[in-house]
Amino acid sequence: MNVLVLNAGSASLKFQVIATDPDRIARDGDERLSRGQVERIGGEAIVTIQNRGGVRHKHTAQIPDIVSALRYLLGCLTADQQGPEVLQGLQDVHAIGHRIVHGGELFTQSALITPEVLNGIEDCIDLAPLHNPTNLKGIAAGYEVFGRQ
Repeated sequence: MNVLVLNAGSASLKFQVIATDPDRIARDGDERLSRGQVERIGGEAIVTIQNRGGVRHKHTAQIPDIVSALRYLLGCLTADQQGPEVLQGLQDVHAIGHRIVHGGELFTQSALITPEVLNGIEDCIDLAPLHNPTNLKGIAAGYEVFGRQ
């Protein structure tokens, strides 16, 4: 199972693709397939990608928003321009994890994103006003690119 882990910021999107399953988790044997970031979203962005065992690639691209950043990254991960392709297509992403800065007393551990969880994150915006709104945009970008599941 491949998990795409996202950390959405106000002008950046950091990511990792992790190969995992219950057996790998039990033996602490997850494998990082790729990691990187898009910085300066909103114009000429700097894209950095490093695939497993590979060299770090850095280039620029016009990326206007977080949805475009996610689509761009997925395009890079499914092409062999950064070394061996990491994913064959979107179907190779089985789950998305989001880093949320603050869940207050509502969230003390990982949670499946439901409408109630989204409302709870919104309720915690006062605790992390610079982060939670952009974290919510990252969740919305995942829904837009992959479809709401």
